[in-house]
Amino acid sequence: MDFLRHALKEWAVAVAALERGETALVVRKGGIREKAFAVPETRFFLFKSYEHQNPAQLEPAYHDLLSSIPERRDDGPVILTSFAEVTGAYEVSEAEELEALDPHHVWTHAYAESRLKWRPKKPLTVLVLRTYLLAEPVELAYRAEYGGCKSWIDLLQDVPTANARPALDDAAFERLSRPVLDTLEGSRPAPVGS
Repeated sequence: MDFLRHALKEWAVAVAALERGETALVVRKGGIREKAFAVPETRFFLFKSYEHQNPAQLEPAYHDLLSSIPERRDDGPVILTSFAEVTGAYEVSEAEELEALDPHHVWTHAYAESRLKWRPKKPLTVLVLRTYLLAEPVELAYRAEYGGCKSWIDLLQDVPTANARPALDDAAFERLSRPVLDTLEGSRPAPVGS
């Protein structure tokens, strides 16, 4: 049986878009508590964050999706519904490179660019993810270790992933991810794995 213990913390609306197969892309630079963003594992749970979601930072097409997400607190029970597998990881340092990705992620150009400009000496990491839906949601008790502005969460227990199914079949995932991978073709690969 497969288990995972690592999780990437991301806005719940972005996780919902990944789960619905509307995007395969996240752009990250790390949390305030992290000196740099690194991708320690190729597979990880998607850990939903609720409190800093802002409709002004989302493309209008995702406002209804944000409205459909239940209001929750980040310090409440953790409900895992999916995990992701990295199919591509790249470093982007120029605004033009990031702008070319605007059609492929959930954030406004201004917000994505603000992520790029924060800690300007560090590149922005662009992850192309294939998302898998768990057969049943898994609820875990919140732990203080899960809080704060950080990207990666080490869950305090192994969580099974048996019987998960891809959010998109192979052909649909290829249609979604191919334009992104083509856009990123000249970008520097980001390291993945410890």
